[in-house]
Amino acid sequence: MSTVPTYMVTVAPGLEDVAISELTTKLPGAWIQAQLRGRVLFVANSPWEDLQQLRCVDNIYVHIGWLKVGPHKADLEHLTKDIENMHFPDIPYLLPKTKARAIVNASRSGHHTFNRFDAGWAVLEGLTAAHGFVPGTTEAYDCEFRLDIVDHDALISLKLTSAAFRFRGQRTFSRAALRPPIAHALVWLSEPRSSDVFLDPFCGSGTIPIERATYEAVSITGGDISPTAIEAARENAPAEVTLRCLDACDLWDTPSASVNAIVTNLPWGKQIAAPQEIETLYRQFLLETKRVLAPTGRAIMLTDREEAIDHACNLAQLICRPLLKISLHGSLPTVYLVCHPV
Repeated sequence: MSTVPTYMVTVAPGLEDVAISELTTKLPGAWIQAQLRGRVLFVANSPWEDLQQLRCVDNIYVHIGWLKVGPHKADLEHLTKDIENMHFPDIPYLLPKTKARAIVNASRSGHHTFNRFDAGWAVLEGLTAAHGFVPGTTEAYDCEFRLDIVDHDALISLKLTSAAFRFRGQRTFSRAALRPPIAHALVWLSEPRSSDVFLDPFCGSGTIPIERATYEAVSITGGDISPTAIEAARENAPAEVTLRCLDACDLWDTPSASVNAIVTNLPWGKQIAAPQEIETLYRQFLLETKRVLAPTGRAIMLTDREEAIDHACNLAQLICRPLLKISLHGSLPTVYLVCHPV
């Protein structure tokens, strides 16, 4: 008898709750089994096509087993035996061809006398000994397994999505562009509505407005001061997204109080600009945000310049509320909700 499968999705650390909000909204009846750093396990009896509608996640896995592993290298022999005795979920699209080439990507946290490569090899030995797989290479494989060891727990999963899922197929990305799932998480936090007049004034190659186009809106506009970035965005964007060169600090052709949703990845990071330049940019931009944002509008902004955005919002008399921190490229930027005082 087939059972309801357990899946695992991976996200940028810090976005777990956003992913849970999306999957419980888009997959009725799904329930959360576990939430770990950068990972969410859930049970869902949903068609594969529905699972692929999740856009705040990097990858989707089917969860195969939750095993125990000891702290010593000798304990990996028991892990191999447990893999040999493991049962695969009864899912038609999961079953690989005979002699499928398999690889294992492993991660490890806790105190152990083995490394992640030792652990990954122990799992691969179990897969080849009892389940009909043959070792593959990172350049040539049919199935990619994932092993997550956290202290004495070992999670075994099989990856169901490719890089095309995470990057939305072939796309052109500008410098400092967000991965599409992170951009979508920002869009999701804006609570998209069909009545939105949407703006991203620092759109770069267009990732955020392109992700916003997943949902209906009155209008979706992306702008950037760089003509090169706008040209790249036009290569990527669907017809419903309007793209144009603009100065985010002088939105002269945008009427006051006409935008009710702003989502943007602000310039941040030391490689982008000096602190004084960022402070000036934020002050001018937040003053313009105050002018164009509707009284009940919401702005979602990502940056690691906490003092700069707090000070700029205070000067503009806007509310600035931190929502969450994301682990991104070795930094911990914060997602902010910016709005008019109630």
